[in-house]
Amino acid sequence: MKKLITVIAVTLISFTGFSQAFKFGTITADLGTGFGIYGIRAYSPINQSEHSGIGFVGSLPIVNAEFGLTKFLGIGGRFRRGTYGKSGINKLRGNDMMLRLNFHVANKNDKFDLAIGAGYGLSSFGGDISDTEYLRTKGSVLNIHVTPHLYFGKYVGMFLSVGYNKHMLNRNIEMKDSAGKVWTNADGATWNMGGVYFEFGVAGRFDLFNKGE
Repeated sequence: MKKLITVIAVTLISFTGFSQAFKFGTITADLGTGFGIYGIRAYSPINQSEHSGIGFVGSLPIVNAEFGLTKFLGIGGRFRRGTYGKSGINKLRGNDMMLRLNFHVANKNDKFDLAIGAGYGLSSFGGDISDTEYLRTKGSVLNIHVTPHLYFGKYVGMFLSVGYNKHMLNRNIEMKDSAGKVWTNADGATWNMGGVYFEFGVAGRFDLFNKGE
């Protein structure tokens, strides 16, 4: 009986003695890649018709960074470079840059951390369709995500992420046709897209303050 009590006591002490994976002063950084499925809805004044469809997007690189405000709350930034397939002979690409606020809902030991968050920022999209035609647009992007981290040691681990991006790109649209005329949102041009994604990669962390909370 005494041995059993001793084992239980040691086990409880060992679990309560675990440091947290995320807390005040923790700095994290993710570097990875990913893919997603996007829906696109647009209107082109060039041919006066609406266009809609579903496409594949590949993301490389993906860079996330975060600073711990508390053991449950962090603020950070995100950059994503996306390739949205081809239009004509050239690839259409876009960049997203945003601020994100994350809630760390599973953060009981130093090996696992689960973040749920949202972000908002700037987005761009476009490319050269031919030697004389192009599409360029800028706007904003809204992001929600669930991102678990698994750490193999004190500093290095891996992350997975599932999320949704909603791009609002109707503010600054330029569509150049084969005759050289540039059409804009003032002519009725619109471009909206959004979709789900999956990301993965390496993760790193560093505690700015070594003292526990």
